[in-house]
Amino acid sequence: MPWCVLEIVKSVRPSAPVWLDTPVVRDTDVFGALLGLSADWVVRSVQLSHETAEVFLLVEHVGKPVCPECEKAAPVHDHSAERRWRHLDTMQYVTWVYCRAPRVNCPEHGVKQLAIPWAGPKSRFTEIFEAVAIRMLQMTKCQARTARLLRLSPGQIHDIMHRAVKRGLDRRELSIIEHLSIDEKSFQRGHDFGTVLCDVREHRVIEVVRGRNEVAAKRAFAALPSPEKVKTITMDMAEAYRNAATLNLSQADVIHDRFHIAAMLGAAVDATRRAEVKRSPELEGSRYVWLENPENLTRRQRPVFEALMTTELKTAEAYALKQTFQGFFEQEDVFEATQFFVQWRDEVKARDVPRLHKVAATLEQNLLGLLNYVKWKLTNGYAEAVNALIQEIKTVARGFRRFDNFRVAILFFLGKLELNPRKCS
Repeated sequence: MPWCVLEIVKSVRPSAPVWLDTPVVRDTDVFGALLGLSADWVVRSVQLSHETAEVFLLVEHVGKPVCPECEKAAPVHDHSAERRWRHLDTMQYVTWVYCRAPRVNCPEHGVKQLAIPWAGPKSRFTEIFEAVAIRMLQMTKCQARTARLLRLSPGQIHDIMHRAVKRGLDRRELSIIEHLSIDEKSFQRGHDFGTVLCDVREHRVIEVVRGRNEVAAKRAFAALPSPEKVKTITMDMAEAYRNAATLNLSQADVIHDRFHIAAMLGAAVDATRRAEVKRSPELEGSRYVWLENPENLTRRQRPVFEALMTTELKTAEAYALKQTFQGFFEQEDVFEATQFFVQWRDEVKARDVPRLHKVAATLEQNLLGLLNYVKWKLTNGYAEAVNALIQEIKTVARGFRRFDNFRVAILFFLGKLELNPRKCS
């Protein structure tokens, strides 16, 4: 058994019963203890197959039959068909648990099957095995690799993952979320995107919805049990997201991400360079010089940058205006930030830099979202980090064919859900 499996088993196995200190223990008692069975259930027999390297455990109910609904005594009606569950390997042998669960005839609730204590409803694995599979998948981040380690098929790991996310979503409580972020993430090549809604303070993904339009954003907001408690929502300047937030989170302040604004200004500088390089050969090969902040320039880039900044190039002018705008985010209050923006906008209008004119107009239309940043000092940095983590999930999985699998994988790894079959107290 791999070392990582042993470490996981240590954290999920039940505590050792007292009777293990006795000098002689039957094999059925040993396996009953390993399964964590109560006195109502016993391992009746243990069979070993050297040819297939498997262990077969037959479990029977020996306790007082009670209705699983009302927990009142009820007579046994019959037994269900025999089922089997995969358990943790015994040494190098695959271990199976077999049982025909009794069904009781309750006067109030009718015929009901007794609950299986070692496995969840409709699961083909014991809870301990499923917990190990979940922990291992969190470590490897790869369904195929986890399946090989546990001697399962990728489809079985897929089912465990989906069942774990459903269980986690059923248990999740979202009573108070004050600060949200919303962003898009590509699902497949082309124009297939998903909308990702995050809890900024708890650093968790709340929901993933297919599409990046207003309808998708509204569906994502529907996952919030108390939308009236949201104070801020950070986003880029996508009109669809802004409209959805205005309609569904009218009391929340919309904050436009400063990193997205920096990207817009950088793109305007680069567009200016590309338009000017045709008549100014000295700009050739200088693209990455203009994309960096001065303090991040290399030794080779710095002399080139300093020489270009002394010229009367439009690119240098646009770059200087871009760097000046960084001061907006350092303002102490909304009034000072408003004054700063007006002065910067007027300076841009007075210069012959048409690409920056467009950016300045866009920023002016979304000025309230910029001022809300000064008010709250919140960014969409976590959403950008989530994008990188989602990209890693996609890369390890080699892409997703179905959006539902894409959504489940994101919530499994980034939703901070309680995934363990045995709920933590």
